[in-house]
Amino acid sequence: MLSSLLLIVALVFALSSTMSTSTSKNPSSSSLISLNDRAVSPILASSSNTSWDLNADDFTKELSCSLCLELFKEPVILPCGHNFCKPCLEAIWNRNGVFCPECHVNVPDRKFIINQALEKMAEKIKTFHVGGQQQKCMEHGEPLTLYWKPQGKLACFTCREAQMPKDQCTQFLLIPDAVQIYTERLLTLRLQLRSILVKLEVLKNAQEEKISSHKENKLQLQYHISLEFLKLHQFLHTKEKMLIHQLKEESEILLQEMEGNLNKLQDRSQTAKDTLVCIQARLYQQNSADYPTSLPHLTKSTNVLCRMENKTESSSLGQLVTGTLNSGEFKGPMHYAMWKEMRTILNPDITFVTLDPNTAHPNLILSEELTCVWHNDIKQILPDTPERFDCSVSVLGSEGFTTGKYYWEVEVKKKSKWTLGVVRESINRKGNYPLSPKEGHWLIKLRNKIELKAVDVRPKCLTLLGRLSRVGIYLDYEEGQVSFYDAVSMSHLYTFMDTFTEKVYPYFCPCLNNSGENKEPLRIIAFNM
Repeated sequence: MLSSLLLIVALVFALSSTMSTSTSKNPSSSSLISLNDRAVSPILASSSNTSWDLNADDFTKELSCSLCLELFKEPVILPCGHNFCKPCLEAIWNRNGVFCPECHVNVPDRKFIINQALEKMAEKIKTFHVGGQQQKCMEHGEPLTLYWKPQGKLACFTCREAQMPKDQCTQFLLIPDAVQIYTERLLTLRLQLRSILVKLEVLKNAQEEKISSHKENKLQLQYHISLEFLKLHQFLHTKEKMLIHQLKEESEILLQEMEGNLNKLQDRSQTAKDTLVCIQARLYQQNSADYPTSLPHLTKSTNVLCRMENKTESSSLGQLVTGTLNSGEFKGPMHYAMWKEMRTILNPDITFVTLDPNTAHPNLILSEELTCVWHNDIKQILPDTPERFDCSVSVLGSEGFTTGKYYWEVEVKKKSKWTLGVVRESINRKGNYPLSPKEGHWLIKLRNKIELKAVDVRPKCLTLLGRLSRVGIYLDYEEGQVSFYDAVSMSHLYTFMDTFTEKVYPYFCPCLNNSGENKEPLRIIAFNM
């Protein structure tokens, strides 16, 4: 659009140049149109705040490089929007540095774009003689007073006569007529461009808001992730310190007991060694030739022997202290134990959901524990209360929510179709009704075993990597969030974001059993912790 507009501008000015030389007595003929819009062309931006007349001299000036003051040669446009001849710009950059000579903004990495539209306009202007004598036909030497549309160039009457046998004379226009036609076309293009610019500005502003919102949301989610893991880290770190402290205490008690016993054993060992030395000495004396044999000496030896026997008896071996640390306490199923204890910091904790039989469709069978539901071909005779579904084979959870965060899981193994999610309390429960968030339904549904869809304003097909066996549903009432997960891998399936204004309930629809093909129940998982 913009390149077409620029070429038409060049054409109008070329025609205007010819008209101005041939009708110099009528000054108004050289003035084509007043424009006050920088959107017409980037090269005319400097005149955007004042009304001006576009004539050939002005246009030639606008198509001139501000560095060499000649018509553009290999024009390039910088990121700031200014245009220069490529050779002129590179010469300036090599001497003075890489910046815009007009506004002095730095240009990283010598970044510029070849301005092909501007180059074409400059080449077009070069083919015309502006502001001088009237141009002559190069072939016939006559004044150029006609415009030849197919060729896009000026012509003389002889040129037109040469085309007469070919019935192409209608392709020639008087220059004033051609100027009028292309001026009107230029005006139309200008209006179109203005309209496009308005729409682009709206889109640009909207995109900027989306980018800002996206960045803010990213920071909020990043903070949320860090905070949640910080809680886990703190919990695990505290438990780690507690267990290590407990291990140290028990280890210290056992170590003191064993070291005390070791000291006793060392004392007894030394006593035994000392006694052994004494015995050896007495035996040596007794065997010597000069050992006394009188009764006093014998009595003394007997007393020494008794003392030695007493020491030997008191130096009994004692007992080995074999205290061991409780491996069961410190080396058991620690991950599982920590996981169970972590429930105290889980938000949300796993919610225990049961079914409300007062809302169940008459063809639905509920288990005694109110945690399973399946479809039966035989319709039960039940009171048609306002809260009971009479057309959709559905049932609600027994407890509604008006605040907080909740998470529950539903087993869907071997089922070919089902619908699960969250609904408003005030949904229509009688007859057929549309399912959508606008009507108070935030649901996903499975059909034909593998076709999983989010029931959004525009239903969205969801990708399944394998057969779903269990679905996790997360509700954050304050945030208006309903999220669905493959509960086995905890991979995300879909999220609705809305605003809740009333109580909401878990929603379960096992769908028809299809002659036994879909007979398996929906089973709410009860976590026994």
